[in-house]
Amino acid sequence: MTERVPLTRAETLSRLDQSRRELLRAAERRGWDAVDANGWTTADHVAHLVAWQRRLIAWFAEDAAGRTPVRPEPGYTFDQIDALNARDYERARARPREAILSDFQEAHLAITRIVEWLTDDDLAAPDRFAWLGFPASHTIAGNSFGHYLEHTAMFEA
Repeated sequence: MTERVPLTRAETLSRLDQSRRELLRAAERRGWDAVDANGWTTADHVAHLVAWQRRLIAWFAEDAAGRTPVRPEPGYTFDQIDALNARDYERARARPREAILSDFQEAHLAITRIVEWLTDDDLAAPDRFAWLGFPASHTIAGNSFGHYLEHTAMFEA
């Protein structure tokens, strides 16, 4: 596994904003109803991102409440990611594009607020959030802007 360097708050906020804009431009170019080889529409991909954004938000909310977050979520382990993603797909696939886009923007804003609340030390210290076991900037990247860019690349493939 490649070692990732923790990001500062300013870097994280910049990447959040830039990757959000890139994702939405790529989604518009591809078309929200375009279907990939797995049968997922562009809107389905964005709904998938929303599910992971919401998990990230929930983890930090649990921590702020003094509780240890259960990741990825209660009832699931990281070995069950495919089942979790399939469940999320089934829950969201009938939702209108406008609702998915609104959810995406709302969750993105909530993540931005979390990052604004955190200090550079909070983002970089591997033990600040013991339930993670690595710097918070890594999980923020993986469940927001890094994830956005993964799907942006899928849209452009």
